Amino acid sequence: MHFLNKYFLLSDHHTHNNEVAHWRVSALRIISTLVMLLCFGVAWHTFTTAVELDLLYIVALTFSFLTISAGLVLASKRFYKQSAHALLAAIVISSICMNLFLTDLELAKVGSMFMYSCPIIALMLIGNRTAIVYAVLNTVPFYMIINNIDLSSVTGIAQQLPSANLYITGLIFLFFNICIPLAVARTIVAAKRLNKSMSVANSLLIDKNELYKTFFTESDKAKIIVDEHFNITDANKCADNLFAANKKQISKGINITSLVSELNLKTNNMSQVLQYKRRFLRANYSVAMNKNYRVYEFYDCTQEQIIKQNLANMEQENKRLKYRNPQTKLPNKHWFEMQCDRLITKYQRGFYIVVAQTANSEYLKLKLAQQDSQALLINAYKRLKTMPEGPFLCAHIGAGKLAFIIGTQSHEELKAKILPSIKHTLDETYKLKNERCQQSFMFGYARYPQHGKNSAEVLTNACSALKHANKSEPLSGYDEKLSQAFLEKYEISMLLDEALLQGDLSVHYQPKVTASGECIGLEALARWDSPILGVVSPSVFIPIAEEYAMVSRLTDLIIQKVCSQIADWRQKGLPTVPVAINISLLDFSQADFMSKLVKYLADFNVKPHQIELELTETSLEANQAHSLELINTLQSWGFIISVDDFGVGYSNIARLAEYPINKLKLDRSLISQVTTSTRQKSLVKAVHVMCEELDIKCVAEGVETPEQVAIMAQMGCKEFQGFYFAKPMPAKKLEAHINREGLVFNVSEQVTEH
Repeated sequence: MHFLNKYFLLSDHHTHNNEVAHWRVSALRIISTLVMLLCFGVAWHTFTTAVELDLLYIVALTFSFLTISAGLVLASKRFYKQSAHALLAAIVISSICMNLFLTDLELAKVGSMFMYSCPIIALMLIGNRTAIVYAVLNTVPFYMIINNIDLSSVTGIAQQLPSANLYITGLIFLFFNICIPLAVARTIVAAKRLNKSMSVANSLLIDKNELYKTFFTESDKAKIIVDEHFNITDANKCADNLFAANKKQISKGINITSLVSELNLKTNNMSQVLQYKRRFLRANYSVAMNKNYRVYEFYDCTQEQIIKQNLANMEQENKRLKYRNPQTKLPNKHWFEMQCDRLITKYQRGFYIVVAQTANSEYLKLKLAQQDSQALLINAYKRLKTMPEGPFLCAHIGAGKLAFIIGTQSHEELKAKILPSIKHTLDETYKLKNERCQQSFMFGYARYPQHGKNSAEVLTNACSALKHANKSEPLSGYDEKLSQAFLEKYEISMLLDEALLQGDLSVHYQPKVTASGECIGLEALARWDSPILGVVSPSVFIPIAEEYAMVSRLTDLIIQKVCSQIADWRQKGLPTVPVAINISLLDFSQADFMSKLVKYLADFNVKPHQIELELTETSLEANQAHSLELINTLQSWGFIISVDDFGVGYSNIARLAEYPINKLKLDRSLISQVTTSTRQKSLVKAVHVMCEELDIKCVAEGVETPEQVAIMAQMGCKEFQGFYFAKPMPAKKLEAHINREGLVFNVSEQVTEH
């Protein structure tokens, strides 16, 4: 079946304009093949009889037509037109031969009718004109039939095949009833297929018209179609409304530039912005239909252009403000470095870069609004500018810092005379909203070129020197060793930050005991064994945590680990005692401190009375109202409140009486001298008596000798903590001791161990 389909070209593929349609070639092949088979049948059937009767011309004729029909089959596709004309000519010749070689006139008339098929075949295979030619030519056999013209006399043939009647009538019958109907059927099939494809094409055309209607006619954007001369051929309603043009104008084929004079037709840029009346329009075009037409699309971009103009104006403003601090409007760091570089290039002389910052900047940041803090900084800047022999190139380099240049070549003069004078000026009382405000400035300085190859490097080193300044030493020069120490401290802070993220810090527990060694509480102490630094002392990493604002995260981690440990001990059936946790000033001042604390306890089902919170006097005094309110809240929940390190620096027992605390921990600096100093002993005793009157328990911290324990016990102290009884130990070691000795720490063993 596949062979027949391929041979007779029964499928109607798309053909190019210069190619013959498949159905025509198919019809030609159908007719030629069937004619060839008929000729073969006649030649095979008549061959023996014609030879016996010596009618060799019959053999010649039949084999000639067989050869012609076979050639037509082979040449039907490659030489279609020639083959089609050759087929028609063969039919005419066969009709003539029938008249020449048949002696029976009636049978010859039948043969003449064979030509009547030519117009139909010509119409199918070639066209109207050829069909008309053969229709006119058919008048010749028609004339011969009605006038009984006999052409056999021309050839002088006196005998014909005995079965000639069968061959002629059979040939005509088969040709008109099989060959031509099959060819016509093939033509009809092709016509139906064409009709179907036309229907599909019409459907697609309808869809395209709908798309055209959607994307062009009913589009919410103005669209105009122009030809190769840029004359308008069509426009949608939005275009009419936008350009106030009417269909009559557009139908006249006006040039698009008459509507939009600023439209550039020669540019290769397919998008352009142009001004139309009081608006801005963006014009985009796309090429259509073999580049003969363009579709222009216009939409109002006035707001977009206004925004762009505003952005351009803002950019100009930003360029103007590039060298100004956006808040204070003072010269900024970029301006300062640029001016310093110009100074270096022009004079090639050394100078000092000084960075100044108030010592109580953090306090002012918390107390004052940002606008008030900036007002103080601006006032300080003005004081620097108005000093008769003061600094020059003053600038606000950020974070409350002012930078300036001192041109002196003498370090002694800078430190002993110039900077103290500047400090005196800057430290004078400031007035802010009719209130007095005191500031104490610190200074860090570095020298070019000794401390840097350019202004940026020297300024960085001056800022680094400022970090080492304090109230007692407000003037700090750049020192490479101090800077290296600062870098080391920063590196430790980075590792500590990572350790806090990973929860790598551990907790050791130091027992709080009675004079007899019975454990009545524990203090949780953070320990850090870094895989890079090794064991880091708390005296190193805790100040760093406070300086780099990580102390709250450290406290959160310790609270979580303590609560988890208490839950673990409870599950193991071990006796538990209250665990004290140190709380910093930053922790105590946070608004969410209470909520976080309660959440951690709830996560591990720990009761508040199992936790003791150790505060410092500093954290209480920072915000007295807040501290009092928070302590009352904590005690109402059941937490134990104690004050740690009492006796360090300036301590005021009278002020502590204002707070409802449960315990007061006497610092080791007080306890260490009770055995050697009568005055110190009297002082400690007085504190203890006052605590008893206030119903506050005293805890002797840092006891290391039996004499200290004995003296403190005589005073009435009932709680001790120190190496004399036990050192801080990890949880597993503490568990082992409790499993072995219970909650008792044998004094003699601890003394031996110590």
